[in-house]
Amino acid sequence: MDYVLSNCNLFDGTSTEANLREGVDIYVKDGVISAVVDHGDAEPGYQRIDCTGKYAMPGLINLHVHLFGTGKPSKTLSGGGSAQTLIKITKTALGAKVLDSMVKSGAQAQLASGVTTVRAVGDFHWSDVRLRDRINAGIVRGPRLLVSGPAITVPGGHGDGTFAVTATDLDDLRALVRSHKEHGVDFIKICVTGGVMDAKVKGEPGELKMSLEQTAAVCDEAHELGFYVASHTESTEGVRVALGGGVDTVEHGAPATSEITELYKKAGAADICTISPAIPLCKLDPSVTLMNEFTQFNANVVFEGIVQGARDALDAGVPVGLGTDSSCPFVTQYDMWREVCYFAKYVGVSPAYAVHTATLLNARIAGIEEETGSIEAGKCADISLYDANPLDDLAVLRAPSMVVARGLLLEHPTVKRISLVDAELDKLL
Repeated sequence: MDYVLSNCNLFDGTSTEANLREGVDIYVKDGVISAVVDHGDAEPGYQRIDCTGKYAMPGLINLHVHLFGTGKPSKTLSGGGSAQTLIKITKTALGAKVLDSMVKSGAQAQLASGVTTVRAVGDFHWSDVRLRDRINAGIVRGPRLLVSGPAITVPGGHGDGTFAVTATDLDDLRALVRSHKEHGVDFIKICVTGGVMDAKVKGEPGELKMSLEQTAAVCDEAHELGFYVASHTESTEGVRVALGGGVDTVEHGAPATSEITELYKKAGAADICTISPAIPLCKLDPSVTLMNEFTQFNANVVFEGIVQGARDALDAGVPVGLGTDSSCPFVTQYDMWREVCYFAKYVGVSPAYAVHTATLLNARIAGIEEETGSIEAGKCADISLYDANPLDDLAVLRAPSMVVARGLLLEHPTVKRISLVDAELDKLL
């Protein structure tokens, strides 16, 4: 149906300033915003949806998601026998169905929480590709999905044995990129460094795994095939290698040197800030997170590195985007709003800047700014509505009253919450 979101208060996402326009009608025709005008009588042929008192803004864009998990505290994916058992199960016919159901549930929780675009950066067995195709075909309701398929790394690299595929030889790494193209991915994800959960030395998370030559081999092949490359990278040395090898987005990040900021600029690359997976592991009680003191210490190194890396990038004029790393312990599929809050609190930007980052700037980084990211005529109707003003209090983003994704209305969005996770994370805000 064609409809008008009538008499709302609008933050259209185009500015980093808190410019709020009152009394606005947003017309939606065939899933596209046809007009944004001052409030008046609904035009013929449009169903009027009363939004008096509500605040409309672009749907959030989450640039770093794994769809296979819930965020419930667990050591299952940290390595060892349990991870291998999980992989074996998902390779069976029944396990594949369960996996697809979990991935669909994760995407739908993102949508119900106000996220209308998700960039999936590493899932099992092409489950993200299958879900994207089902959503695009109208079989399943969900957010816009941009998918990488399994991450690519080297043996022993981050995700090896779980959500990543591996090779050592340069030709074999290039072959993996070509295989990803055949499976229909939207971009390539690699893991240049390790992370917190697979660190071997206290104080040295983000151990370099892929060499400069291996990174360049993947990036060159990907670029030749028309893909951009996102890289899991959690140390300064890793960032230097990743950018030197040609990656387009540095996921997580680390403190930057002047050499690194120049590499960012030369490559036109962006830093993707992901405070959500690190902060609970270093700030919450280990008895709650199920992590030991070694992991807690390394999580704090990564947390401080992500925050400083984002600050360094902003100071240097390097684009910074936002993502949550959903599926990590204490990172749910419905908490992109927390990442926006963390960005404002720890990186030190205004609420309007944080929202602008999570919408239009994220769209630019993902290469879809002509399609979404702001509320303007001609763009897809990707809109979240709230009962209070998010620019006054970013915590309002926690509970949208309505979500519109490519024109489809979700009028009473709800998510299945994990009460333990919610209660503990609320302590951090």
